[in-house]
Amino acid sequence: MSTRLWYPQLDVYDAIRRVACLVSKLEHQPPSVERVYILDFYFANPSLLHKVHMPREVRAEFVKANVEHPDNSFLSYPSAPILFKKMEPIQKEAIRTLAGKELIDLTYLERGEIIGSSSGRVLFRQRFYETLTQPERPILHFLTAHFATIGLEDIRELRNRTGLRRMVG
Repeated sequence: MSTRLWYPQLDVYDAIRRVACLVSKLEHQPPSVERVYILDFYFANPSLLHKVHMPREVRAEFVKANVEHPDNSFLSYPSAPILFKKMEPIQKEAIRTLAGKELIDLTYLERGEIIGSSSGRVLFRQRFYETLTQPERPILHFLTAHFATIGLEDIRELRNRTGLRRMVG
C-alpha cells in the first residue's frame, strides 16, 4: 500500500475554499489580487506568520491566535518565497474558477481587486464559511481584521514585511 501526502497549499479546491472565506470577510474593502494571494499564503501556512515582521499591535493580535511555531511542527517548510511561488498556479486557478462561476465581481477583478458578486457573497457566507475548522477560524479573523491592514495604502509595506512579491497578471 502506498501513502500519499496531501498539501492543502497545492490543492486548487482548498485554494478556492480559502479565497472564498477571505473574500467574504473582506467585502467592506475590496483587497487587491496580490493582497489576497499573500493572505491566502498565510491562511494555508499560518505557522510562517511567525517569521513576518509585524507592527506591535498586529503582533499582539497574532499572539492571541495561538498559531503553532514552525519549529514545533512536524512539517519542514521551504522558504516562504519559494513556497509562495509554488502556490502561484493554484491560486490563479482558484480565482479563475471563482470568476468563471461568476462568484466574484468581474468589474472589480478587471481593476485588480477581488470582491464577491451578489450571489458569491451569499454563497461564501452560507457554504464556504461553514467549512472552516476550529483552528482556522482565529487565523482567518487575524488575517482579515489585523494582518490585512498592513500597508493598506501601499502594498509595498506588506511585501517588505513578508518578503513575498508576485507580479499579478
